[in-house]
Parts: sequence; C-alpha cells; structure tokens
Amino acid sequence: MPDDLTGPPATPDRAATAPAAATPLVGTPPAGQGGARPPRRPSWLHAALLSFIVIVVGGALGAAGYRLERTYSVRPPAIARTSGGWTITGRRLHEFSGLGMNGPRLIWRDGASIEYVHLGEGTIRVLGPGPGLYTTWDPAIGPRYAVWFEAERQASVAAKAIVYDTQSGRRWTAVDVGSVRSYPAISGDVAVWCSARTIGVPSINGMRVGGGEAFDVAAGTGAPVISGGLVAWATSWTGPFVAADLAGGTTWPVTASLTSDRLTGIALAGRTLVWGQGSDQPGSGVVAAVSVDGGGTTTLASGLSGLAGPAYDGTTVVWAQRIGDPSQLGASAHPFGGFRVMGRRLGGGPAFLIAQVAGTVSEVAVSDGVAAWIASEGGSSWIQTTRIPR
Repeated sequence: MPDDLTGPPATPDRAATAPAAATPLVGTPPAGQGGARPPRRPSWLHAALLSFIVIVVGGALGAAGYRLERTYSVRPPAIARTSGGWTITGRRLHEFSGLGMNGPRLIWRDGASIEYVHLGEGTIRVLGPGPGLYTTWDPAIGPRYAVWFEAERQASVAAKAIVYDTQSGRRWTAVDVGSVRSYPAISGDVAVWCSARTIGVPSINGMRVGGGEAFDVAAGTGAPVISGGLVAWATSWTGPFVAADLAGGTTWPVTASLTSDRLTGIALAGRTLVWGQGSDQPGSGVVAAVSVDGGGTTTLASGLSGLAGPAYDGTTVVWAQRIGDPSQLGASAHPFGGFRVMGRRLGGGPAFLIAQVAGTVSEVAVSDGVAAWIASEGGSSWIQTTRIPR
C-alpha cells in the first residue's frame, strides 16, 4: 500500500484527471418527401413503443460507445509472461499506482485509467473512468468485486463509488462518496474508506456492495483497511491505531509500539495488523505486527532504507527495501543496485528474498503465494508478479 494511504490528508495526493473526450454530435435526419397525404398523428400505443425503442437503442449505443472509447482512445499497457509470472509495462511517463491483488485478480491505476487483469488470462481491461468523469482515485479489489472513486475533478465534493463485478463484467455506480479523504479498501462485499459526506466533517464510511447506501463506521479521519467484519485505521501519519467491529458497532484503540516516523503502509488480515514506518534517513525503516486484541508488538524487520509497503495476505508479509545508501554512493541512477522485494511468514522463519529489482519499488501486494510490485526507472513504470519461494 502506498505511503499516502496511511494518514488523513484533506484530499488524497494521488488522484488523476484525464483529458476530456470529444462528445459525438448526433443530428436529426431531414424528413422524407412523401405524397400529399396529411400527417397522421400516432396513437398512444405507437408513441409508447417508439419511446421504448429509443430508450433501449440509446442505452445500447451509449454502452457500445463507452466500450469503443475505452478500447481505442485509451491504450492499455503491454503485458508479457515471464518465467515466474507477468510483466506489465506502462507507456513512457505514465505512472502506475494503487496496486491491489486478490488471488489471480490484479488492479491498478494508470494515469486516470483504472485497469484490471486476471492473471490466468493475461488480458488487460480498462474499467474507468466513466463518461463525463475525468478523475479517479486508487482502486481496491476483493474476491469478486473491485471498487474505486470517480469524479469530474479532484476537488469535487460529489465523488462516486464505482463497482466492477469481475465475474459478470458489469460496472455500476454504487453510492455517493462526497469529498474523498482516503482510497477504498474491500473485503468480501464490504468496502470502507474515509470521506466527508457532509462538508468539513470527515468520517470512516463503508458500503455493502449491492446494498445501495453508505453507512458510518466511526467519526474521525484515517485510511481504513478491512478484513471480514473488522476495520482498522491510523488516526494520523504516525498513528495510533483504532479498530472497529462492524457487527457489534464497537471501536477500541489498538496498543502497538510505534516509532515517530511516518507510516509507509498498513495491512490487515484476520485480526493481525501489520505496518511499516520509516523516513528518508537510511536504516530508519521498520516492519512490525500486532494483534488488534492486544499483546506485544512483533518486529519483523528493521534497519531498512527506502521502505515500501508492507502488504499481508494472512500468511506472508511482503515489503521492498532499497539496497545500500545512495547518499554515500553518488547521485547516478541506482548505483546501489536497486531494491529487494522481501517476504516473511508470520508462522515462523526468517525474512527471505523474493526478487531483486533494478529500479525504485514504490508499492507491493501479495495474495495466495504470489507477490506483485510497482517499479520505475528513467521515466518508465512497470508491474511485476512472481511466485513466492516456498
């Protein structure tokens, strides 16, 4: 999870706006030149039937036009198999963000486009933004549904939550979000986020996909994560943490040993909360875990530089760390060897190497034994996936 998902900015930094697309003009053909017969007024049945046909055809043309626009005006990135997974290469100077993974389903934001691929198929689909909406925020994906926000502009107070069903291919507008304060997170069919539905009054909110309405989880601000019916968030860039039980409607503080550095990411699976903290100071990064029900903090890694993540899927914690200290090795591009993507299983054992990356890793994800990350170098951005060593 990116570092700006872990605190309560007034407006998230990473929202992207697409250039407005040209709107096709639909004209009315001239009337035919018939005989001298006077015009016959259509019956009410004829008028109703004509209206129905216009609505159906118009809806079909609108949907077809949207698919056509997504196909030809938005060129998805290239995707290719590797020995261990996939590489998705973005267009030059396009930055990927908002990497989410659940099983074989991978989603991310590419500029203002929301893009999705099923790793068993290898075909990238452009899911958004919809017609007339040019700003998107980083998405989230669960076992079936993906969710993200769209609006006319970044400063909009009328953003909407969009849902995509990965099984049926259906996309729809779910609820009004208001002013976006964090990106969404999803578990099963429940999504949570922070927004100000009443101007100036942010809160942790949620929705059940298909439920039709947003609901309040708790007052306050943060960037929540969710696992089942449990929600957790940090109340500031440095903590502390709060947890909420959706079924019981209770909230409580999570006791954790935190440093004074900025949070780089938080993840929740079951009742275990995992987070990272670090600064620009080499060796300041720490990855740690704690039960939301109490108990001691477990330090999983420390002394890290350039920390990205962590991500956690209930079995493996994954993060990325810079190799070496660039402040001591000159200003050229990655003289220190790039980044390492690392993993550690909470069930036991030391940290282990997943991959070495010749670039800067900004985000990581993990699910069902597969790790993914976003990396960049010299104006190029790419997503890589690989199986985690057993």
